[in-house]
Amino acid sequence: MGEDAVIQDTLMGFSNGTQQNEPTRGGGLAQAIERHAETVRSHKRPLTGGVTSLPLSDDGMPLLSLNDSRVSLSEMVLSKENRDILLELIHEHRMRDLLAAHGLRPRRRLLLAGPSGTGKTQTAEALAYELGIPIARVRLAAVVSSYLGQTARHIEKILEFAKRGTLVLSFDEIDMLASDRNGSDNGEIRRVVTVILQELETYSSDNLVVATTNHGDLLDAALWRRFDEILTYKHPTQEQIYQLLKLKLRRAKHLKVNREQAAKTLHGLSHAQIESVCLDALRRNILSGEEYLTTGDIVECANSRKKRLREAGQTEK
Repeated sequence: MGEDAVIQDTLMGFSNGTQQNEPTRGGGLAQAIERHAETVRSHKRPLTGGVTSLPLSDDGMPLLSLNDSRVSLSEMVLSKENRDILLELIHEHRMRDLLAAHGLRPRRRLLLAGPSGTGKTQTAEALAYELGIPIARVRLAAVVSSYLGQTARHIEKILEFAKRGTLVLSFDEIDMLASDRNGSDNGEIRRVVTVILQELETYSSDNLVVATTNHGDLLDAALWRRFDEILTYKHPTQEQIYQLLKLKLRRAKHLKVNREQAAKTLHGLSHAQIESVCLDALRRNILSGEEYLTTGDIVECANSRKKRLREAGQTEK
């Protein structure tokens, strides 16, 4: 398919700002969630989520940051399986009173595993956004201490905090704290892993705990069993790259892009890297004053970014 066979302005609907995702399991569920979404977002709980103060490290530093999320699920490109599970989780948490009436609870402990830049951290933010509640992010720099026993105490404080108020607790790079105990001769690491396992095992709140890892193989084997749901993230497929182009280039006024050629150039990059390429191309288009953002803009920006990543040792040669 040559440059003559391009889709101008619309790019398979790219410029209309909508995202065509694969149909989710149970169309009625997805539609019901979307209909209810605006109501939930317009009645968001206060940013504090009912929490009066953040837990502090033994040195007096906040162990968490508490923020409002601005990332919705509709702004993410996910596999059909992951999107289905996330929609089900959102529905369970919105209907947790109904579940409680039947002696059931929503899934509360979620582990996201996969390469960097594939949407794991954004997933935690999107869950908070869709539920209309704040997101509390663990600050690793404050949690990890060189003093014996302090790191374990910090973990206990964080998970105790997560039982109060209404929020999503985001635990990025949990492998930094919960690496395989059997592979370490460090008593403090073993102690921290044991505390995490115990706290997750006895976690009693309905609040979501979302942990992410770029290196699932480093996690202690027992940790996997403590999560109610595990989602695997991968680099985008060709169809997902099409969706990312449509989503990330929606601000362009005019497009003249061959999506097959663009997708071929972007193959092998993560979701975050593809977003960066699209932003590079948008900036170039605006500053150059050119009427159309073209395939050439995407290709040049992609190749330039790939070169820099290779030089930094972040991609294969």
